[in-house]
Amino acid sequence: MAFQLSERVRNIIEGQKPEENVLKQTLEFLRQILEPDSGRYDMLYRYEHTLRVAAIGQKIAREEALPEVPLMIACMLHDVGYPECRNMEELKCHPAISAEIAGQYLQKIQYEESMAESICRAISIHDVMENLPEWATPLELSVRDADDIDRFDEMRMCILGYHDIGERSSEEIIEICRKRLELAGGSRNRVCGTNAAKKMWLEQVKLHENFYRGLLEQMQLTGETERFIRG
Repeated sequence: MAFQLSERVRNIIEGQKPEENVLKQTLEFLRQILEPDSGRYDMLYRYEHTLRVAAIGQKIAREEALPEVPLMIACMLHDVGYPECRNMEELKCHPAISAEIAGQYLQKIQYEESMAESICRAISIHDVMENLPEWATPLELSVRDADDIDRFDEMRMCILGYHDIGERSSEEIIEICRKRLELAGGSRNRVCGTNAAKKMWLEQVKLHENFYRGLLEQMQLTGETERFIRG
């Protein structure tokens, strides 16, 4: 899909120059692009999600002896294309848009070329669900891992649970729980870039399984109690 970056984003990129603290600079660049204080909750969520992904990336890097700063930069820039997406078609392409913005930004700050290319590759594949490219390195897969681990965390589970439960009956919630448990079980086989990420991923899967198993038992109790009272 052909895509032209907005004048606003081009101007932000143009205003960049090499600085000593590249992590701090990248954080400020991210804030300029996302504008999390603009009153738009979606951008505030995207910003805070990005910080959590960067924290997970840092943990993976330290446990797996991967380059910590480049991985954190990649994590911070992985969703930087979101404000440029004006419709669902463009939203589906946000990894490519984010990689384009990241590439121009890293070139402008004169970041080491080969690592900048690796960062952009990592961003471009962070939403790939299956058939991962054979060329992807552990660092490049780790952005995807960190992103998905956060998307399976407690906060996202609260959002998902609220959406699932709503004002539904216990019977409806029972069916939803069964489907969520089936999906969680199937996701245990997800391919991760490192052993550290796999361990963290399985911990999040267990979190979901425990929540929906407990909710399932609670909803089943409703029916059992009614049947007991009716005799």
